[in-house]
Amino acid sequence: MKRKLAILLLIFSVILIYSPNAVYAKAYENEDTLSSENIVVYNIDLGYSVYRKNHSEKIAPGSAVKIMTAILALEHFEGCLDMLITVPNTALRGLQGGAVLNLKENEEISVWDLIHATLIAGMNDAANTLAIAVGGNMQNFVSLMNEKAKDLGAFDTMYLNATGYSSSGGSSGYTTAYDTARIAAYAYENDLFMEIASKRTHTISETNLHPAVTVYTRNSFLTPQSDYYYKYAEGISASYSNADGAQLVCAASHGNYAYICVAFGSKKNGSGTIGGYSDVKNLLSWSSSNFAERKILDSSQIICELPVRAGKDVAHVLIVPYKSVYAFLDKDTDLSKITLSEQLYFDKLDAPVQKGDCVGSLMIILDGVPIGTTPLIAKSNIRKSLQGSILLGLEKVVTNPFFIVTLILALAALGIRIYINIKRKKKIFDLKNSRIVRYIKRYIKKKLHLE
Repeated sequence: MKRKLAILLLIFSVILIYSPNAVYAKAYENEDTLSSENIVVYNIDLGYSVYRKNHSEKIAPGSAVKIMTAILALEHFEGCLDMLITVPNTALRGLQGGAVLNLKENEEISVWDLIHATLIAGMNDAANTLAIAVGGNMQNFVSLMNEKAKDLGAFDTMYLNATGYSSSGGSSGYTTAYDTARIAAYAYENDLFMEIASKRTHTISETNLHPAVTVYTRNSFLTPQSDYYYKYAEGISASYSNADGAQLVCAASHGNYAYICVAFGSKKNGSGTIGGYSDVKNLLSWSSSNFAERKILDSSQIICELPVRAGKDVAHVLIVPYKSVYAFLDKDTDLSKITLSEQLYFDKLDAPVQKGDCVGSLMIILDGVPIGTTPLIAKSNIRKSLQGSILLGLEKVVTNPFFIVTLILALAALGIRIYINIKRKKKIFDLKNSRIVRYIKRYIKKKLHLE
């Protein structure tokens, strides 16, 4: 039974060791230079945010909505991206003043070209056409968007359309910088999405109503001629509105890890410069140079020892980590401040003990924050001694609940029998005394009568 429990605990603990640990945002030394109101720098590989500013504040999503639109379209039409879609009239409504491909009702255009127009140039009519093709109507597609957001852990996001654009100035829903980073990180894992989102141009094929046309990226991170160009940028989305400022989502992987930086809310300054672009570039460079995966616990480190009963020539076993533990930390982190907190599942072990038996778990803590965890295991094998085996066998017998109950019942039965025997002897003794007394009385009366 102990072995089965240990195996279950080992499985549980191994799961813990690979689970993302909470990492609190590091102080950015140039924070006073940031013009963006809502920022997250997110490590895609490990699922950590290394910097946050107003990350949970609900904000307008802007054209970053199209990240979700493209994700759903790519997944829905996987394997048939060359399929032709007929543009419905409902896809063309309410787009006055927004970026459009000038699609016409009943125009036939491929899914491939629609996704390119949506991601590269932010074309709203292309996004709407995809949405209706996937969901059947816009309402159904929006429901799919919101369900997907929740599946990805974006619990503070609510989409109202497939574009993030509203010609009437009304709400297009809400999101947070953190939610946007989670959704963008999911999109980053889709190679085809990133291939399209990183393109600078794409030629839309000729349709039944339009000649071929080339669309150009509006993401200034990707444009070499732009002052905002960033050579490490890999997409993903960039837009600007007078009301909400810049909505920037940029990925980069020039270091050991891939990062996404989400920066929303920066406005043009007096010279027309959008500071959010500098925020993103500086934060991505800072993240790549300041963080690394560091060993915080070695598998050879002895944590404690446990008593072992009935061990052959051994009374204790050393307890060590299941494996070395690494954590994603600032390169300047003082590892001497790390403390260990062990939880043992047993106060003692019974031989035999096998090397690798799980006996507990260990939490690694830095400045009060858990940064890692690992199972604790026995360091060596311990055989059972013959004498100890006999003693443990006797102990198991006398401590067995069935044995204890049987013994209690047997003792109770013996006590009752002794009590009955004592009562019987007492009655016999009283009876004899009674006969003697009566005999003496008769003898005395007879003597007296004779006299």
